[in-house]
Amino acid sequence: MTLFYRINQGHQNPFFDRVMPYVTEFDHWKFWLLGAWLVWFFLGGKKTRITLGLLLLLVGLLDYTNSFFFKHLFARLRPCNALPDVRLFWPCPRSFSFPSNHAANVCGGVFFLSFIYRRWIPGLIFIALLVGYSRVYVGEHYPLDVAGGALLGAFGAMGMLLIRRQVLKWWEVEPPSAE
Repeated sequence: MTLFYRINQGHQNPFFDRVMPYVTEFDHWKFWLLGAWLVWFFLGGKKTRITLGLLLLLVGLLDYTNSFFFKHLFARLRPCNALPDVRLFWPCPRSFSFPSNHAANVCGGVFFLSFIYRRWIPGLIFIALLVGYSRVYVGEHYPLDVAGGALLGAFGAMGMLLIRRQVLKWWEVEPPSAE
């Protein structure tokens, strides 16, 4: 609880009070992300299209399994429903807290893309850390919820990377290896 309160209340400042709610709210980013995905999809080659299709599948599977299985399995109340004096920026959600969907989805995508586009790793990690931090800052998740979501995303990304490798072999996108 100490780390939660340190982030949620101890780090408060006017700049973060404006930026963190913006960072954490998917509605602010969905059209930018969709536009970037579409441009990248149509300008990229076959390998890029496969990667982007699997990225969508990964995020969709993470979101669905987390929302309808893991959150109900653990049934952990959100800090705003369980603790006093939580700083909130909007009404407290009624859904469960562990693991964080935002963290699972973002970290799943970040881990997946980081293994494919290695030069993007610093920027991708920054995005994952920023989103995770924002979830605690706005009072919707405990730090452990974010860590659990990141772990779930990492496992999902590893699985999707294995699927990607197989799909690229099946569709002969990569040259055959000399073994």
